[in-house]
Amino acid sequence: MKVNISGYWQLSPLTDLSIPQGDLQFPGALSQILPETLSEATIAEQEWHLMHDFELTEHELSHPAVDLVFSGIDYFAEVRVNGVAVMDCDGSEVTYRKEVRPHLQLGRNRIEVLFLEYDEEDLLVDEEAATPQCSLGVMSPENDPRMGIWHLPYLQFIPHVRLEYVAMEQIWHHGGGCEFKVDLYYKTYRSGLLSASVKFNGMTYSLPIDVRKQQVSALFQVEAPRYTDPKQPNSDDVYPLYVELDGQEQTLDVVLNRSLCATHCPL
Repeated sequence: MKVNISGYWQLSPLTDLSIPQGDLQFPGALSQILPETLSEATIAEQEWHLMHDFELTEHELSHPAVDLVFSGIDYFAEVRVNGVAVMDCDGSEVTYRKEVRPHLQLGRNRIEVLFLEYDEEDLLVDEEAATPQCSLGVMSPENDPRMGIWHLPYLQFIPHVRLEYVAMEQIWHHGGGCEFKVDLYYKTYRSGLLSASVKFNGMTYSLPIDVRKQQVSALFQVEAPRYTDPKQPNSDDVYPLYVELDGQEQTLDVVLNRSLCATHCPL
């Protein structure tokens, strides 16, 4: 179950306290409620505090895992949940995802986003090393250059298993055509009868999930692949890959090229 964090956020200045506070909604730029005398460059040079309150029910908190997901942030920002810093948005990823179930409570909760001056020493470090992301073959969206949040953040409530990451492999044949292999890696929290849906090139596989394992695979035959340059991909030659598992949905853009082998996409 995915719940968008919609509604108004309170924006407060941290650098120039003479700037008035205000409420705004995302997606959008901070400048939408700031004085017109402030240029986008001036806004980007200052530090800002965003705050949003939301309610959680007993049913929502009954899920064994809850992920907080942010994307569309191109400036350094620290994200806090009920006063606890949970993740940094430092430009290294397209999407930032963090398990926040231990920090949530019944009733009112608060999320804060602090746009701060970048300091590498203040970066949060996960206890477990993050899996490096290979972006070959995956096209990243371009955001508005103004300071703001350009995609609506959301909470992903996970009933049984979390989709951890997707691995893709291109297997090219000497006589023409190729096979496209998709591996889904997941973490189980609660047992249940589950299946994953994987759609590519007009074909959909429904894959039963064995909660005793951590991986499931799908293999697609591509008889006449649309061959394109991954450095300068043509949008007409991009294949959308759609994955759904336990209410979690991901759509990835894929290009086929003999120079590509494996692509790992942590989620």
